Amino acid sequence: MKRSQILGALAFATIAFAACNNADYQTSAGGLKYKIIDGGSKDSSKVGDVLKMNVLQKIEGSKDTVLTDTYGKLPAFVKIQDIPTGPTSYGPDEFFKKLKKGDSLITIMYVDSLIKKGIVQEAQMPPFMKKGDKIVLTFKVLEVFKNDSLAQADYQKEMEKDAPRQKKEQEEMMKKMMKEQEAAQKADEAALEKSGEKAKQVKAVQDFLTAKKWTATPTAVGTFVKIDQPGTGAQVADGKFVTVKYDGKKVSNDSTFDANQFTVQLGVQPFIKGFEDGLRQFKQGGKGTIIIPGYLAYGKEGNGGVFKPYEPLYFNVEIVSVSDKEPAPQPMPAPQAHGPNDGHNH
Repeated sequence: MKRSQILGALAFATIAFAACNNADYQTSAGGLKYKIIDGGSKDSSKVGDVLKMNVLQKIEGSKDTVLTDTYGKLPAFVKIQDIPTGPTSYGPDEFFKKLKKGDSLITIMYVDSLIKKGIVQEAQMPPFMKKGDKIVLTFKVLEVFKNDSLAQADYQKEMEKDAPRQKKEQEEMMKKMMKEQEAAQKADEAALEKSGEKAKQVKAVQDFLTAKKWTATPTAVGTFVKIDQPGTGAQVADGKFVTVKYDGKKVSNDSTFDANQFTVQLGVQPFIKGFEDGLRQFKQGGKGTIIIPGYLAYGKEGNGGVFKPYEPLYFNVEIVSVSDKEPAPQPMPAPQAHGPNDGHNH
């Protein structure tokens, strides 16, 4: 664990302990429990200033849940608003104008009070929030900016500093998602194999190829690929950034549902399995057609009704480029419908 993360965890433990002891808390006119811990600065803040803060948000009660923790991550930047105090006010932002650099603010909001005041509707509460719970919010002021331009400049610096963490977090999330989707697909394929439905879907593609008088080779995964030109450049492979121009069609009526160009990092971003498998058969400059049985396309979900369950598809493709680095974005025409890089991987 990184030092900043350790400090964040220690700070959270300290604040959580303090939040359990309400003896030294004050109560606002709206009934909010709060405590401001002086950081020792002689500076002041006013409405219009921007606070740069670390934030910890936790629900305590039926099930302790951490909702937000910015320690070791991108801090929050909040412009101080002139929030009126009174019986109807029930949030931490009314105290921001009292904070200075180095100060900490702890607030405790009760879910029952949020419901009573109409801020939260009981029927629409998220599953992690229950009646009787309390929301503990803590803020640590790192800096006070006197104008928006200074705050914006610092925000950009923090964004650049946090970019590697965000990228790594996104990649880990993608890998987890792809693992889960792969496991679900394997289970689906096993059930289809047992029922004989998989063989029917493969035959439907074979019948289509016969009718078209196309010669296509099945891969080990089960995709059929007709190679017109294999390509002479770099081989399409996992980890590579592949830019592909495609024309997507339904096998059932031979009609185009999408035609576009996109770039994908193969094996990293969620993707249609059959399309991904077909691309691996080409090199840069390659052209051909990828014919995908329904179980390797959008599967039983049918992509939200756009396609029928287990609908077979085919894509005429041209491999524009294969690179180790992500190419600079190019303006592209908007897709007509749903393409193979829409985040689904069935």
